[in-house]
Amino acid sequence: MVNDPAPTEERILEAAKKVFHARGYAGARMQEIADEAGVNKALLHYYYRNKESLFHAVFEDAFSKLLVKMKEIFFSDRPLTEKVEQFVQYYVTFISNNSYLPLFVLNSLYERPEQFRALLERNTLSPLSILETIRQQVKSELNLDIDPLHLYINILSLSIFPVIAKPMIQNIFGYSDEHLDAFYAERRHTVPQFILNALKGYGIHQSK
Repeated sequence: MVNDPAPTEERILEAAKKVFHARGYAGARMQEIADEAGVNKALLHYYYRNKESLFHAVFEDAFSKLLVKMKEIFFSDRPLTEKVEQFVQYYVTFISNNSYLPLFVLNSLYERPEQFRALLERNTLSPLSILETIRQQVKSELNLDIDPLHLYINILSLSIFPVIAKPMIQNIFGYSDEHLDAFYAERRHTVPQFILNALKGYGIHQSK
């Protein structure tokens, strides 16, 4: 059953993404992942000895794709406004489709920060280079002197919080899963517009 490992491993990773997305890390079970992938549990453990190692594989696969997209967007020749819009739209979609990731990333950064740094290095991504690119474009295109980390953190916060807060939003506002999915889809457009309007407003305030 292991003569053709790549397709089997890909099926396992895709199955794990679905189960982690639906159940979260704590609620996911290896047997359910095996059933979703169409393999027996012994074969699943052949590839991944436990749930934690499988989750790390899923995380690295998903996050590596995000890092590739970040490099593609921020190191391109596009205007800053286009970069903000394209990145936010991609990131909101990415986070809402991988809702199990944000809390895992936060926990990993506290418990094993060196693993996150290693992932960045393997993908040859320098966060400081991205911030410097943002700083230069904000200055040249908008004539603003701001710390680019504020802009970047604002983008991440506006994108991540509604996903982390999903149970609270559903309980307080009575949103169904379908209603919340539509809300996330709207944020792909409202968040970049909010960020860009905030920059314009900051420019008006700074010029006074």
